[in-house]
Amino acid sequence: MNQSSYFNYRKFIHYALIVSIFVLLTALLVLLYNEMYNEPKLEKLESELYISEKANHFSTLTENDYITAQQHLQNYIQTKDPEYIEKYNTALLSLSDNLKKLVNTAEQSDLFTLYLKQVNSDISSIKNINKKIDSLQTIKPLVLPISKENTFKVNTFKFDQLIDSVSVETNVSVDSIKRKGLFSRLGDAISGKVDVQKETSNVKVTLRKGDKVFTGDIEEQLQYIIKSANDYYQNEFEKYKKNHKNQQINAASQESQFYDSNKELLAYSNQLFKKYRDVLISFTKDVRRDFQEQYQENKQIRYYAVIGIIVLLIIVSVLLIFVTRITFAYEKELVSAKKKIQQNLRFKDRIVRMISHEIRSPLNIISIYSKSLSSKITDKDAKESLNSIEFTTKSLSLLANQILDFSKNEDKKLQLNATSFNLKTELNQILTILDRFVETNENTLTINNDVKDDVWVSSDLVKIHQLFYNLVGNANKFTQNGNISITINSEATNEGFLKLNVVIKDNGKGISKEDLRHILKNNYQGESAKKVKDLGIGLGLSLCKDIVHLFNGNLSINSEQNVETVVRFNLALNYPEKQ
Repeated sequence: MNQSSYFNYRKFIHYALIVSIFVLLTALLVLLYNEMYNEPKLEKLESELYISEKANHFSTLTENDYITAQQHLQNYIQTKDPEYIEKYNTALLSLSDNLKKLVNTAEQSDLFTLYLKQVNSDISSIKNINKKIDSLQTIKPLVLPISKENTFKVNTFKFDQLIDSVSVETNVSVDSIKRKGLFSRLGDAISGKVDVQKETSNVKVTLRKGDKVFTGDIEEQLQYIIKSANDYYQNEFEKYKKNHKNQQINAASQESQFYDSNKELLAYSNQLFKKYRDVLISFTKDVRRDFQEQYQENKQIRYYAVIGIIVLLIIVSVLLIFVTRITFAYEKELVSAKKKIQQNLRFKDRIVRMISHEIRSPLNIISIYSKSLSSKITDKDAKESLNSIEFTTKSLSLLANQILDFSKNEDKKLQLNATSFNLKTELNQILTILDRFVETNENTLTINNDVKDDVWVSSDLVKIHQLFYNLVGNANKFTQNGNISITINSEATNEGFLKLNVVIKDNGKGISKEDLRHILKNNYQGESAKKVKDLGIGLGLSLCKDIVHLFNGNLSINSEQNVETVVRFNLALNYPEKQ
């Protein structure tokens, strides 16, 4: 492909490069969207999956604890061994602890809570099981001891005080015998009759028990003692039987309540565990499915985005190669053009220097002849024309000197070359020349100069000439058989300089709104100017703007097509230094 082909396809290559960059940015945005929006969704699902697995773990532990507790309860029912009740309570405590962990895990997932609500259940149901477990632990079956030897002890009958309170009173009575004589006693002896004196002993036993006093013989008291002992032990046995019966009743009632509560817990837990198991299975299944789908979606987006980015980078690289070749081709042409331009500029500078240098001699000759003729001619009009010619040659000579000075130093910026002059006199000479100039297009010049006669200033007279020649020349160029008016006034300022205000109006073609926006830009030429063969005099409106800025002034242009154009500018002129 030759160089001209590169130039022919440069627009297509640039547009393709721009489109590729936009598509590449789109792919990057898609990848960024995937990482910033879809990845958090995947992380959320991964967290939900972890919660479901953790909840499944605690659910399994809970069910195992529940089964273990029921096994210990069955062992207790069969053996009535209190050890199984302790194991049963330990299993319930483990069950309660795992339920709390299950609740804490479930509360971490709003999605799992939503699943619970769909089956008319929630986390409070698990908390209800904990309450039932707590209440069940407060109800323990009363375990009655198994009957063994010496299990029942009878309190000893305290008879010491009873014996100490026993008092015995004995009374002895003797029968009296009549004293017989000797013969009576002998007769009784022969007959064997003996009179014996009888002694009667009366024993009285008194028993005191509390405030009661019991009196009787020994037999009666022994009967009382035995009866009291029998009554005491009978009463003790009755108390034992009654107490034992009450214990059995309480144990049966408490055991029944315990079994009922356990039965209620069993029914409630079976139903709830089934719901939770189903919910966990459904929740885990859905989360795994969503996780896999989201993972695949993120993977595909990332895959296609990366492939697209790689392809686009290849396309962009190829296009950049073409752009680089085009750039090098342009650079080669630019280097060649630069050489030609430099040659042309050097030639132009030589021409400008030559013209600027050589034009001064003819101007000086014209000035000399105009002075000579002016001194010999007495006609007022002719003399005034000669003076205008002399003034114009001086202005052209000064302008030629400045052009020559600029041609020697291309980087030199515009600056003011101040000279002292009478402002009113110089303005009148400029306006006189311009009055003759506008007659070339059959225009009339209306002048209103309010500057005082005795005003002297120190400023650049050549640049003031350039401003008037250029601005009035433009007005004359676009006005035919019309009127051009110039209004000039001056005012002293507090800053110590003279402000010169100038307004130039014409009723020519005017300037379009589009041209008016760009009229003061460098090297801009409006549509109206392109249609005019005579490009007029002056150095352009852009240079006029720069000159006005050198004077710390402002330039503005207002125009309405086929009505009028108004140019306003003001200059800050210094006063001459007092000597």
